[in-house]
Amino acid sequence: MKASLAPAVLAVFLVAIGSLRIVSTYTVFNHTIDEPDNLAAGMEYLSTGRYLYEDVHPPLARVLAAAGPFLAGERFHPGPNAYGEGYRILGTGAHYERVLALARTGILPFFWIGSAVVFLWARRAGGAGAALIAVLLFTTLPPILALCGIVNTDAALCAMTGAAGLGGIYWAERPDGRRSIFFGALLALAVISKFSSMPFLAAAFPLMAAAYAWSTGRSAGWVAREAWARRRPAMWVAATAVLLIWAAYGFTFARVGSLHMRLPAPRFFSGIMAVVAHNRRGHPSFLMGQRSPNGFWYYFPAVLALKTPLALFGLVGMGIWELGWKTKTGVRKVEGGLKSATEVKLALAFSLGILLASMTGHIDIGVRFVLPVYIGLAVLAGYAAVRARSRGARILVAALITWQVVSGARQHPDYLAYTNEIAGAHPERFVADSDLDWGQDMKRLADFLQQQHAGSVTFSPFNRTYPMPIAMLPGNTNAPSPGWNAVSVTIWKVFGYPAWADRMPEQRRIGRSILVWYVPAAK
Repeated sequence: MKASLAPAVLAVFLVAIGSLRIVSTYTVFNHTIDEPDNLAAGMEYLSTGRYLYEDVHPPLARVLAAAGPFLAGERFHPGPNAYGEGYRILGTGAHYERVLALARTGILPFFWIGSAVVFLWARRAGGAGAALIAVLLFTTLPPILALCGIVNTDAALCAMTGAAGLGGIYWAERPDGRRSIFFGALLALAVISKFSSMPFLAAAFPLMAAAYAWSTGRSAGWVAREAWARRRPAMWVAATAVLLIWAAYGFTFARVGSLHMRLPAPRFFSGIMAVVAHNRRGHPSFLMGQRSPNGFWYYFPAVLALKTPLALFGLVGMGIWELGWKTKTGVRKVEGGLKSATEVKLALAFSLGILLASMTGHIDIGVRFVLPVYIGLAVLAGYAAVRARSRGARILVAALITWQVVSGARQHPDYLAYTNEIAGAHPERFVADSDLDWGQDMKRLADFLQQQHAGSVTFSPFNRTYPMPIAMLPGNTNAPSPGWNAVSVTIWKVFGYPAWADRMPEQRRIGRSILVWYVPAAK
């Protein structure tokens, strides 16, 4: 094997291991709250060519998720809503397990794309060694493994926004026709992955340009002149992106009611307006013991601090130290790209832009919303690892990498509910919703109650759509009912129900998202 191919082959091996870890979770967890809706919308698109059920998310990830069930013979049947149609497609029993696994497999390519972006970007920044370590870190991140294992739009957002960020660097280097079309295609794929890619990239690209100018000693005037010089290639980029977005929506043209005009891809614009309206009114959120009807401005920095392996922060800190202290003494050319320190600054600016943009929103319900941040952090960490020169620094790097790998593996298969050592044994004191309880443990609860020969359970679940094999009874918020009582972490922490759970010592935990008590009947 050629030496130049060895890092790529090893990276593929790491991605394969990560893929197996993801696939192993398919049958452990039941569907999360959004999965039936996403499946139904994708199935409607494949079966009819229309995208009418629910437009708050664009179609890319949904269509790929529906492709497996579609090829297995499933079809769309018009119903009153996407949720009901998604439940019908999933069905029950062995059919449910098979269709859900097929749908989740459709998200796996985004794990591969995100890993490839990390490899290519880190190779530009620090060479083959940095690329390999960055992929190792990225493919062992629990939030990445979790969101690449369920039917959602967040894994697509991560992969395609990262690809667009890297594509922008290649285009800025040489904005010829081929790269302009390719960059435009990447932008389109990012947009039809999730609408938040637009504010993310709108914040990231100017920061990346500023980081480049600062790193290379260029003035703001030079940046403006370069941008103007690229106006014609930029038009090709924009034209390509617009055309492909319109194509993704079937070249439709109709009136958008909220905008009072006829537009191409009307469901694209109505979807954006729905997201804007949702953001304006906010979403109930919980963070570190506090509830809010419309989120917290510091939510995403805090949740990243809780949901990210602490070892990654250690490596990121080493990378920032390297950039700030040793840049002038250690810069070198790497495989024809920009200077390595500059490349790393671009990656850091990319992640910072996404984080800053996210802090302006009011839909604070999961680290999944800022998943592309991990692209830049992985690149920076890989760079830091190979820049370690002293024996002590190399030992520290090895210890941090080992810590991250072990930290995530110890919580297998609960990647979705992963929290680092800060949250300790009671993560529900810090986070809820899709950071901990997205309704994924209903199947585990059913298995446990059947083992206990329970005839019923008092439970107000977050995921009301999983067909429990035993009766679920309403309860009293002030006191537990005799017999088995289950409490959803999200319903408890976000909505304060039931109040008695604040006073009862914990008896048993199902997975990491449901608490269970048995209360003997009064004599």
